[in-house]
Parts: sequence; C-alpha cells; structure tokens
Amino acid sequence: MFRSRTRALAAVGGPAPSLVSALSLVVALAAAAPAAASPPAGNDAIAGFTAQSAQWQRRYERLLSAVPSAREARALDAELAAEPALATTTGDRRRVDRIVARLRSYGLKPEVRTYYAYLSMPKRVKVEMTAPRRLALPVKERPRPWQKHYDEVVPAHNGMSPSGDVRGEVVYANYGRPEDFELLAKNGVSVKGKIVLARYGAVFRGIKPREAARRGAKGVLIYSDPADDGFTRGPVYPEGPWRAPDGIQRGSVAQIQLAAGDPQTPGWPSVKGARRIPPSESPMLKGLIPTAPISYGAAEPLLRALKGKEVPKEWQGGLPFSYRFGPGGTRAHLDLKNTFQVRPLWDVIVRIPGSERPDQEVMLGAHHDSWAYGSSDNLSGVENVLQVGRALGTLLKKGWRPKRTVVLATWDGEEYGVFGSTEYAEQRAGLLRDTVAYVNMDGAGGSRFGAAATPALDRSVVDASKEVRWPGTNGTLHEAWKAQNGGETPIDRIGGGSDFQPFFQRYGVPAMDLGSASPGSPGNYHCSCDDFYWTAHFGDPSWEYHAAMSRLAGIATLRLADADVIAMRYRPYAAETAGYLAGFTAEQRKRLGSVVVDVSRDIAQARAWQRAAEALQARADEALRRGDTAAFRRLNDKIMRTERDLLTRAGLPGRPWYRHQIYAPGIDTGYATQRLPGLHDALFADRDVRAARAQEERLFESLRAATRTLTPEE
Repeated sequence: MFRSRTRALAAVGGPAPSLVSALSLVVALAAAAPAAASPPAGNDAIAGFTAQSAQWQRRYERLLSAVPSAREARALDAELAAEPALATTTGDRRRVDRIVARLRSYGLKPEVRTYYAYLSMPKRVKVEMTAPRRLALPVKERPRPWQKHYDEVVPAHNGMSPSGDVRGEVVYANYGRPEDFELLAKNGVSVKGKIVLARYGAVFRGIKPREAARRGAKGVLIYSDPADDGFTRGPVYPEGPWRAPDGIQRGSVAQIQLAAGDPQTPGWPSVKGARRIPPSESPMLKGLIPTAPISYGAAEPLLRALKGKEVPKEWQGGLPFSYRFGPGGTRAHLDLKNTFQVRPLWDVIVRIPGSERPDQEVMLGAHHDSWAYGSSDNLSGVENVLQVGRALGTLLKKGWRPKRTVVLATWDGEEYGVFGSTEYAEQRAGLLRDTVAYVNMDGAGGSRFGAAATPALDRSVVDASKEVRWPGTNGTLHEAWKAQNGGETPIDRIGGGSDFQPFFQRYGVPAMDLGSASPGSPGNYHCSCDDFYWTAHFGDPSWEYHAAMSRLAGIATLRLADADVIAMRYRPYAAETAGYLAGFTAEQRKRLGSVVVDVSRDIAQARAWQRAAEALQARADEALRRGDTAAFRRLNDKIMRTERDLLTRAGLPGRPWYRHQIYAPGIDTGYATQRLPGLHDALFADRDVRAARAQEERLFESLRAATRTLTPEE
C-alpha cells in the first residue's frame, strides 16, 4: 500500500541438485527426525534447530529454492496484471479467480472468504482552474497502447474522501504536515475557506486533509511533485521509470492511524449481517474534507499563477519557476461525487496443516487489490506468495509436511485501509493466540532490499537473507544488503500502511515485512503506469529479483514453521525498549523543560525483562544441545506469549483499536513508526499528564508480564 519495493532471484548456495533427485532424497529420509544430542556447527547451524533438524531443514530449503523461477514470475505478472483490480470490482473478482486457479493447479486447497466493507467509488471527478483563466484539469492518465481494459482504471480518487462541490483561492502547503501549516500561519497565510494544494510525501496522505480541515480549508488537491518522483529524478514513463507529467497517485485518505479495516465495524468482523456503526461515528472517517489527487502536469498552472511570498528553499519543488504560498492569482473548483456503499471483499486463504502442532500457524500474506494494474503494488507480493505455494505444493506431493500449519493468504481491500486482512484477523481473534508469526510482502520485486519487523524477528530476517543469492551480484542477499547500507543490515520497526497492522498492532502476532524496490519505483506508485510494461522494462526486466524474494519468503516462513524452538530473541527487544524509555525522558526535558512522567521504574523493568530473555535464551540453547523435546514446548509457549504481553486491552488513548504499547503508526504521520505510542500520544499530542501517567502504569504492568512470562516457573 505504502512502500513499493521490488525484486530478486537466487539460487541457494552453489549448484542445486536436480529437483527430482533432491525430492527422492527427501522421500527416502521421510521419517520424523529425532532430536540431536549436540548443537549444529558452522554453516549448517540454524537458530532454533537441533543439529539433526537443521540438516533436514536445509534439505527442505534447497528443494523449495529450486522451484521459484523468473519465468514463472513473468508469467504470473503477465496474467494477473492484465487488467485493473480495484477492490470489490469485477476486475478484482476475476483476479481472485485467477489466484484460486493457480493455487489449485499446485495441488493446494484455497478458500475464498467474503467480507463486506463500506467504501467509496468515484462517480464524478471534476477539477478545474477558474482564475486567472479557466482550464479543465485532467483526472486520468492517457492510455498506452499495451494497456487493456483501460476504461476500468479508476479516475483520480482519494478513497473515503467525502463528496463536495467547492470553489476557492488556492494556497500551497508543501507536504501538508502540521509543521507546514504552522509555517503558513507564521507567514500570515490562512487556509480558511481556501483549497489547499499539497504535494505527496513525508506523511500519509490522510494527514493532509485532516490538517487542512482543522484550519478551515474547503478542500484539498494532492499532487506528486517532479522533485520527488518525476522528471528531475530521471526519464519518465514510458521511456523511463519515473512519473510522467500525467501520472496520478491515487490512494485512500481513511484515518488509518486511528483504526484499520471496515470503517463501520471497528474491532469486529464485517461478515454478512454484522452490526454497523454510522459513518459519522467511524474514527477512520473523522475530520475529512473533499480531497482529490492530480498530476504534476495538472498542478503546474495552479502553482505557476500563485501570488504571495516565495516559499522557503525546502518547500521548492521541481517545476521550473519559484513556488509561492498564495493566496491570490489562482482559484480552483473541485467537484466530487463519491458513492459510498457496503461491497463484498474476497480474501484467498490456503492452509497446509502441521504434522506436530497443527494448532499453531505461520502466515505468509500479500494484498491482491490495486488502484490500477498493480504490477508492483502489490502483484509482486502476491506472485511471491504464489511461487511459495507452488514450491510447497511440490513438496506436499512427495510426502512432506511442515511441523506447524502454514497459511498462505492474499488479501483484498488493503488499498482502502487494510480491509481484508483486518476483517480476517478480527474474525479469528481468539485463534490468533496460536499464530506464531505473520510474514508480509507489499512491493517485493526489485534490486534494493528492505525490511521491517518486531525486534524479536530481526535475526530471522538476517539469517534468511544469508541463504538467498542476489541477482546482479556474486553473493547473497545479505551481502548485497550490507553493501547497499554501508556495511549495516537496517531493519525498520513496524508502523502503518500494510497488512501487518491487525496481526501485530491489535493482536500481538510477531510480524516481519519483506520487500525490495528498484530505482524509480516511487514513480509508478498508485499510477496506471504500475503495469506489466513498467516492471518488464524498468522494475525487474529479468524477473530474477521476484524469484529471489520468493525464495527468501519461503525460507523465512518454513523456518518459523519447523523450528524446534521458535527463533525469537527478546533480549535486544528489551534493550531497545529501555532505550525508547530513556529517549522519552530526554524528550520531556527538551519539550517541557522537566520530567512530568517518571519512567525510571519502566526502564528498570525493561532491563529485568532483558535479563529474563537472556536466561531463557540460555535455556533454549541448552535444550537444543540436549535435544530436550519436552522443554521445546514449554519454551515455545513462553516465546509466543511475550509479544502479546505488550498489548493493552484498553487500547491506545484516542485510538483504542490499536493495542500495542511499543509500536504504532505515528498519530501525525500515519506511516512512520511511533515508539511508546501511548505515552507519546497522551503527553505530547493530547498534553494530558494524567492520561500519560495512566499509560505509564499500563506499560509497566506489561513489562512486568513480559518478564514473568520469560522467567522459569519455580
């Protein structure tokens, strides 16, 4: 939804044996492996596995890695990106049917789950400049000869925007952040009664109309500036990957920093007949005004005619003239008629039951809906899920089964506000207690790798990256990742903007988000140019990065499903949390001049949690050395429970749908991660010291619970 990343390939560790001979080897060894009495050594070691289990696991990983191919990636994209698939449309349903047919062809048993979500569809979109001259502005890109079903491409639409017919002077507000509106006010510029023109970037697009509405604006136009993703960055589509002058970035403005999923069923599944709150009571629809996206070609005459002071250097975009604040010179007319109704969504689910712990699940998912053709966002992710499904189907035919249940999913409605995955999670809330982890892919077919995760899964991401050869290099993804980042392997913390949100931030399921993008990927984001042509010419012409990302996702998922002791490390998590708390104290001194919410006991408790995690890891290492299968179950129960300990039943202040006390989407950013969100929101956003102290009490109890969970019973 939010980050378009892309591609990869790889063969695992040298020449692969033929698939037939390798599979024969697995069949010949198909008895359950006994636990080893000594730890794995050298390159054969896998965190969380006994020596014997690690040998088996590496055989499975070689077999899995032999299946994904660049040829299959290309074929999948050519098929699935052949027509637009906006959520709930006939194109979306046809895409679902194609995904189901592919999964069945692999010998799997997909299930389509239907939910019913309240969402918008554009009926009329009209944008025009009315002064200093009258000019109708385009609300859709021009079609390209290779783009089929182009009449099904939705025009310029910011999903969940209210309808409205507004006219007024235009004011330029840079990225539309709170600080941008504050700078306007300092310069004597009011947006009251005006139409705000803001550029995409820096924060989630839904923050821009929220901030404009708070200050009395009538409407908002959001455009992609060429300085960010257009001609100043390089050749534009179709000659290059960057955004063309007519390229429009669609996207939802639903307030996902407050909640996710169907806006009328916050916290419960939107099944047929579900109770619904009125739209006026939905937190996701709060404080919005008519909003529409336009291209930088359409924004140019509006910006060029603006009067007023010249903007500061950091506000200047890429168009060849000086930008000005306004108002004056430019007037605009925005006429939106959006229809809102409850429409069906279709999630596709495959379950591969585990042989030892079928009650425990490891999930791999990606959303299949798109604003237009969606080759990068997010068919690249879906195609990786399908390639993993194809590999697992091959292994199943030879008698293989995972220890824990593996769930493959493609979600609908992500682009409107993480709808499909949220409704699924809310329907299965009780069962998610037994979900080991969720692996997400949203933009996963390019040359530059990136990841986000709970700290507990950092090592799992790094270790899996060492097993995948990276296209265009002579080494592994891990080596390429380090080379691209000054010798580091940076892993972001989970914020907002994709299908990890319900699993991690509401239900405490440990999660990782794996993606990759190529240079120029921002140029096709939510544009009709995000098509098969773009990927085949610029994103991943060899399709090898797609195949490599499939291998990575498959290995990461299988290791979580097959580990003797689930490889989650809470010592670094606890250490990071102590650092966040120290930073919170420092921020109080900086912003308030003194410490009004004392978190010293929380820091001490985080350090106690860290010591408990170290002790548990020592017990896990010893159990693996001894092959103590009875200890494995006890250890795994503790490891799985710990992330859930960090939730608060009451939810975060002002946004109770979110429950995670360490990470949430930023209240003023939407995408970026806010550490210690309950403390931060209460003290710095709401300026409520009493509420912040209440949040501190909840956090302290959660840190105590996490420490107790990892401490051995007396």
